Amino acid sequence: MESLSYLEIFRQRWRAILVAVVVGVASAALIAFSIPPTYTSTATLFLTVKDVNATLAERSQFSLARVNSYTDLVRSSEVLEPVISDLDLDLTVQELRSQVSATNPNSTVNINIAAQASTAADAARIANAVADSLSRLVSRVEDFGTFSVSLERLIPALPPSAPSAPQKTVILGLGLISGLAAGAVLALILARFDHRMRQPSDVRRVTGLPVLAAVPRGHRRARGNSADAESTVDAAYAEAFARITQANGGAVPRILLLAPAGDAANHASISLGVVAAVAATGRQALFVEAHPSSGDDNALASFAGTTGLAELLNESTTLPEVTRPLDGSEALFVSAGVAETTEVAADKTLRSVLTRLISRADVVLTQATSETRPLSIPLIAPFVEVAIVVVRYNHSSEAELAQTVSQLRIAGIRPLGVVLTDVPNARHFELMATWTPDDFASDPAKARVHLRRKASKPQEPAATPTATATADASTDTKAGPDRKKNMASESSPSPTPVPKPSPPKPAPPSGRTETAAAAERSSENERVVVD
Repeated sequence: MESLSYLEIFRQRWRAILVAVVVGVASAALIAFSIPPTYTSTATLFLTVKDVNATLAERSQFSLARVNSYTDLVRSSEVLEPVISDLDLDLTVQELRSQVSATNPNSTVNINIAAQASTAADAARIANAVADSLSRLVSRVEDFGTFSVSLERLIPALPPSAPSAPQKTVILGLGLISGLAAGAVLALILARFDHRMRQPSDVRRVTGLPVLAAVPRGHRRARGNSADAESTVDAAYAEAFARITQANGGAVPRILLLAPAGDAANHASISLGVVAAVAATGRQALFVEAHPSSGDDNALASFAGTTGLAELLNESTTLPEVTRPLDGSEALFVSAGVAETTEVAADKTLRSVLTRLISRADVVLTQATSETRPLSIPLIAPFVEVAIVVVRYNHSSEAELAQTVSQLRIAGIRPLGVVLTDVPNARHFELMATWTPDDFASDPAKARVHLRRKASKPQEPAATPTATATADASTDTKAGPDRKKNMASESSPSPTPVPKPSPPKPAPPSGRTETAAAAERSSENERVVVD
């Protein structure tokens, strides 16, 4: 796979990234809303040391050294059992221990007691109860008469207004980040194993051929206006035909083959678009159907089941009987037909059929593969002037494109280039920047089938009486006396032979005029020669 920038890979596979993001956020939301809420309330205790014999500095130093040891007592049974008893909690000491914590901010004599519960009121009640139980325990343990330590509830715990867990915003953010990361990895994996054609550089890498034109999607609305979409597609096909002519040395091909890369690119709408572009230039275009159209080609549905190419190859009909005009176009159409024909029989008559076709139109176009019947690539290969490979954006694979080009080259056809179809309207390719001088032929392709007229042999002019007499006189002058004697003897009367009457010419058949007979005699002096 050709190395692409990460930005290009992500842009091509934005749908995979979007799916991963949606899945990640949805999973995070499911987790966030499935976790029961937890409320946290905090009560603050203040340490006081009373000693009549100690100075203020000594009491402060003692308080700072002593206060940190009280935080460990909060999770002790001596503190928690009275809380369970006072509040009548349906909890064990171990369960309550997991819901209670105490901290001492640095360089302070404060103790913050935090309690968690499923409701805000319970959290506040537990925090205050634990603070009171710890205060009673410390007062009892640290009472030495003149020296005593007490913990006073400086800030009581209040019911919180919002749960402390789960933190839904954080969880959703993590889900978004996880989705983006998973989408990026998925895009890179798809780029590694996905070989569908999306870039002119992909086509060049696989086949070495240039992309001559890119046709946008015709079924999509262009800015909400279907008329604009249709005109855009028509302009793209017109540009495609112009570039085909340019790549062919500036000559319009008489027989043009479109070879689709895979079943996804094998749609009659592509040939109809090129035929319409040819007809728009004022030339007579004729589209020959190589295989009966499938059900999704609605434009040719009216021609289904009609006689066509198969009958021409079997010599059971004539060209005027199977040539029909296409709806909405000046172009002509010959259907694939309904008769059964073999490749051997078709090979014998195809040359004469193509001769009649190019005598009827300026450009004969067909869209065929190696499997289409009655007309296939190996069958028409000896007569094709220009072949174009049709690649459908994001559908034709690398293997299908390589196989189509190989089939053409094996049949003796050098494809001229590629037309990329069904391109998203938002995509714009700078195709000219990808072309090289070798992509365009200096001379047009040699015609394989063409028409020549054989002129009638000119008649020698009859001699005039004056010229005859002059010639005889000159001969007599040179003859001498003997010649004169002979002429005198020949001038004596002799019996004149009676000419035989010629049989009368038969009259022309009834219904034929002299003009028709003259046209028939003139046509005898012309013939179609197939090289």
